Amino acid sequence: MKTNRRFGQDLRFYYNHPRQFRQRTFNLQNSSFRALHLGLIALLALLVATVACSSGSDRPTRRQPTRTRQPTRAARLLSMAQTQKVARVEPTRTTEPTATRLPTLTPIPTAADTPTRHNTLVVPGSPTPKIAAAQESHESVPATEQPTPLPSATNTRAPNAALLVDAQCEPTVGGEVGLLGAGGWEGRAPESHPDLNLAVRGYREVDAFRGLVDYDGETDGNAPQLWGLFADRRTPEITHTYQVYDWDWGSNSHGDPIQDFDVTMVGLRFSEGETIYTPDFGHEIGEGYVALVLYADTHRITIKYTGEDNVIDGYTLHLEGLCVYSNLLNLYNERHAAGRGALPALRPGQAIGYSPGAEIGVAIRDRGAFLDPRSRKDWWQGR
Repeated sequence: MKTNRRFGQDLRFYYNHPRQFRQRTFNLQNSSFRALHLGLIALLALLVATVACSSGSDRPTRRQPTRTRQPTRAARLLSMAQTQKVARVEPTRTTEPTATRLPTLTPIPTAADTPTRHNTLVVPGSPTPKIAAAQESHESVPATEQPTPLPSATNTRAPNAALLVDAQCEPTVGGEVGLLGAGGWEGRAPESHPDLNLAVRGYREVDAFRGLVDYDGETDGNAPQLWGLFADRRTPEITHTYQVYDWDWGSNSHGDPIQDFDVTMVGLRFSEGETIYTPDFGHEIGEGYVALVLYADTHRITIKYTGEDNVIDGYTLHLEGLCVYSNLLNLYNERHAAGRGALPALRPGQAIGYSPGAEIGVAIRDRGAFLDPRSRKDWWQGR
C-alpha cells in the first residue's frame, strides 16, 4: 500500500512538474524507476516470447532429407545379379536336313494307290466276278496242254460296225508331245506283244449290262478317270461290251476269254470326229506328265501311268478304234527305232487323236490284270 501511494504521488508530480519529474525519475538510484522499468522489460519480453511462439506454430516444420547411403560396388553387383534374372534357354536343336526327293519316272505303286481286285459285283442278276490274276510273265500264267486256237477275225475284231479299227484316218497333227526316259523294256517287238498291242490278244463281244456297275471294296482316289476321255467330261453311253482274250505264255498263243469279270472292255459312244483326251491321274511321273505311250499305231494306243516300259506295275489303258494324231504316232515310231530309251509323254487332258466313227473301245488294267471298265468306284468316281 505504501508503494502504491508513492507511485500515485509520483504520477501527480509528473503532471504538475514534468521537467522536475524527469530529473528525479531518471535517476537510476531511484527504486521506483527501477521497478517501473523492470516491469516494462518483463512485459516486453513476455510479448516477444508470445509472438515468437505464435509464429513458430504457424510455420510448418521442414524436415531435412535423409542422405541415402551409397551402396558399395560389391552390394551393387549382388543387387544386379538378384534383380536381373536371365531365363535359361535351351539351345535349339538343329534338325538334320533331308535330301529333297526328286520325282522319279517309275513310282512304286502301293496297295493304297491301286484298286482292290477283291470286288463283289452288286448289280442284280450278274454273276459274281472272280479275282483277277496278273499276267506279267509266262511263269505267272500256267500253260495249257492244248492252247485254244486263234480266234477268228470276227471275234478278234468287234462283230459290229461301230468300232472302226480299219477306218481311213486323215493325217491330223495334234499338239506338242514331250519325252520322258523309260526303262523296263523286255526287248520284244511291241507290235507283236500281247501286253502292248491289244489286237494281238483280240476280244469278243458279249451280251452284258451296258451301264456303270458297283463293286464292294476299297477305292483308289488316284485312279485314272475315264470321263477324262471327253472334252465335256461326261458319263457316256456304253454301246457294246466285250471280253478280252487271255494269253498262254507257255505256247505263246491265245487262250480263252478272261472270265474274272463279265466285261473287260467296253465300247463308249463318241461323235464322229470328236477329239479324244488323256484321262487324268492322281500322280505325276515327272515334269508334269502323267503317262507314257508304250504302243501306238494308226487305230490304237496303249498308255501306261508309270515311267516303266511294261505293264507289270501300275495302270495301263488300251484304246481301240481311234485315229491317233500323226505327230504323236511319228514320235513314237522314232523313239522305238532309237531303242526306247525315252518315249512320248502325255499331260493330263492332252489330246491324242479323234474318233472316226461312233464308238471307241476302252480296256483298263492294273498290274497286268484286265479289270471291269464299268466299275463306278474305280473309273467313274462321283458318277
